[in-house]
Amino acid sequence: MRTEGYQGHLHKTARVFTNDPKNAEVIIGLKGEVLAPISLNPKYARLTGSMGDKIEEVVHLRGEKEEPLIIKLASVSIPDKVEAQLKEIEKGRSYELKVKNKVQTQGTYLGLVKLTTNYPKKPEIVILVSGNIRPLVEVRPRALSFGLISEAQLQQLKKNGRSIKRSVKVILNKGNDLKIKKAESEKLLFKVATKEVKPGQMVELLIEPIWEKLKTGPNADRLKIHTNQTQAELLMVAISFEIFQVDEDGDMHEYDGDFLDGEDELIFNED
Repeated sequence: MRTEGYQGHLHKTARVFTNDPKNAEVIIGLKGEVLAPISLNPKYARLTGSMGDKIEEVVHLRGEKEEPLIIKLASVSIPDKVEAQLKEIEKGRSYELKVKNKVQTQGTYLGLVKLTTNYPKKPEIVILVSGNIRPLVEVRPRALSFGLISEAQLQQLKKNGRSIKRSVKVILNKGNDLKIKKAESEKLLFKVATKEVKPGQMVELLIEPIWEKLKTGPNADRLKIHTNQTQAELLMVAISFEIFQVDEDGDMHEYDGDFLDGEDELIFNED
């Protein structure tokens, strides 16, 4: 087993196939501990939080050899997004690398912090930095698809009085005073019901198509969510639902995508 990049306890397995009918498949296990010359905890810097928060991660580095350890900060690949500070904690033995987020807008990023050392077997340490800066109010998902069904399936659902529902969650990442003032679809092709999941922090919106208003072909609408939060008074979610025709030969009309069918893809609820 190649141990480069690993540290601490490991458990790996290998599957072996043989021509022995009584042992056609054998699992071989390998357990061990990799003693890295320099230990890292954690191995990555993950910066996750909401806009305006103080977001930082500390990586602890320790020399595991008798030789005194010297570490220097070499480079930061995304200096516009993060700041890195290296501090010696125990002389010649342990260090702390503090990585701070500098981004004040919503989004994600990836980068690297490189360090150099005096250990010949580990001259360079590369630490992956990931950032996920969430808005104060977010909606999940930002686009909602009901997939597609045939006209025949649609008629069957209408006949049986069955509905298809999808959910959208509105989340307040900072605070506990979230309220949904109003939520409706722009073209009124779908109806919306609200359900408070976490009081003041999370609201679930249940979206249900109005069968009588849907047409054959693509049905596109937008969910408009009005909140009491000044930084996100209006949130928008795109909604799509495709209904296709099938001719006598069983061919689809004007559609070349994937066909989504069955309860694995559509959530059926009895009214």
